[in-house]
Amino acid sequence: MPTWKYTDKNMSEEKAEESLKAIKGACFGCGTHNADCPIAKAAGEVSDMLSCETNKVR
Repeated sequence: MPTWKYTDKNMSEEKAEESLKAIKGACFGCGTHNADCPIAKAAGEVSDMLSCETNKVR
């Protein structure tokens, strides 16, 4: 299970993917996608969380 680094709470992969979809749905479509954008930052962090889970040896 992916772990949300801010709370150390384990999340199901489905919940993390659902959250990522919701964050991406909040995007204003400005096209800059840089670290100054809180929406892009949140999407990146959830995506990283999912990537880390995918890359773990099971």
